[in-house]
Amino acid sequence: MLDDYIEHLSDSTDVAAATRELQALLKSECFLPAAETDRVPKPDSTIALKQWWSDGGLSWLTSYLELPELGLVSHLRPHVVLPPDIRPTLAASIGRDDPLRPLVCRLDEPACGLETLGWIERAEQAFKSHRIVRMDDDRRVLGNDLSEVAHTEEAAAERCANHMLTADEGSRYQSWRDCLETQRPKTSALPLGRIKAPMTGWLIVSGRRGHYSFCDTTGAYDLDSGAAFVYENCSALELNSDGSVDRTLTDSSRADKVRSGHVSVDNLREALWMMLLQEKTSRIQLRAEWYPLPEGLAPKSVARPPTLDFSDLGATVSTAQTVLTWRWVRSTGAEIRGEVTWPGSYDAAEDHATSLLNVAELSLVPGCVPRRPPSESQLRLPVMRVNPLDAPPKDAFYRKVQTAYRRWARAPLCGSSATRAQTRGQSR
Repeated sequence: MLDDYIEHLSDSTDVAAATRELQALLKSECFLPAAETDRVPKPDSTIALKQWWSDGGLSWLTSYLELPELGLVSHLRPHVVLPPDIRPTLAASIGRDDPLRPLVCRLDEPACGLETLGWIERAEQAFKSHRIVRMDDDRRVLGNDLSEVAHTEEAAAERCANHMLTADEGSRYQSWRDCLETQRPKTSALPLGRIKAPMTGWLIVSGRRGHYSFCDTTGAYDLDSGAAFVYENCSALELNSDGSVDRTLTDSSRADKVRSGHVSVDNLREALWMMLLQEKTSRIQLRAEWYPLPEGLAPKSVARPPTLDFSDLGATVSTAQTVLTWRWVRSTGAEIRGEVTWPGSYDAAEDHATSLLNVAELSLVPGCVPRRPPSESQLRLPVMRVNPLDAPPKDAFYRKVQTAYRRWARAPLCGSSATRAQTRGQSR
């Protein structure tokens, strides 16, 4: 039986043979109605197939043999099952030229990346919470009568039942079934597998934080020791009568703040770990979903072309949000760079990455530094993703960063004789 076969497969086994077994089953007469969905799984690894199977793939296939009846004992109703989405596998989906590839654990390395298991659990919980908070912002488009995802399976089934009434009698079931595809819940999910925790190198973060009152910032953080060097150039937008920015007045109010010290290494590494995986996450249906079949409606499906899904074509933005650029300057290998939205994002993975970065930065303890700052060539001029009309003057800002760098270079090293003498003086 296919269930036993899949269950006993080793995670590192090639998935091709198991995929052929599944496809052969779907082509058999009993399971031809499964063609009503265009989301037939195409796993890139055995671990992805097994995850899909346990998350509801088996329940989905079983429903074609007999519709499950759910509800109160006195009022059981037949339900249609929507299968979960297949999840990509890091080890199989990442490209050979991807700079993240050296960190990816092979599927036959069960001890690799164990230090990130707690981070994975925290990310998954954050994604679930984010979806609940953003539920009302999670829009869907289908014709003109469906504007958002229903909060329960019953509500979705009822909404789609009303929608199908506009279809011809013979195609109402398919119309209802297609409608459910637009209503199924999606949650951000990490790819299957693990990457090793980033342990060394510098994380350099630059950008504007805030809008009307803001700080143009750049910070360098050592992943090995937690050494932290932060420069902030703060002001508030001064506006003309027509609403445009008075750049001269805005720049005249700028104030500098230079800090050095150390941050939590664990928090810093987790923040970078999530930023590295941010682009690898996907919004998918994690588990099978059961929807009550409307009264008098019988399943009657035909193979359909892929259903268009407009749910991920756009994102809500706010003028209070800015973009921070980050670079991981590694001890060996090419640097990796990316962006996050500050102070939060409507994308769950990006929002979690930003939150973790904020936690790491808030852990800064001013004072001595465990090591010297990176070289000026590694630091480079920060890139400000802001409107050119109110961006800081490039040359002037660069000179300010250079001045901050000279102060960073003079920060006392933790454990130095000067630091020990200062500590003794403070304890008297």
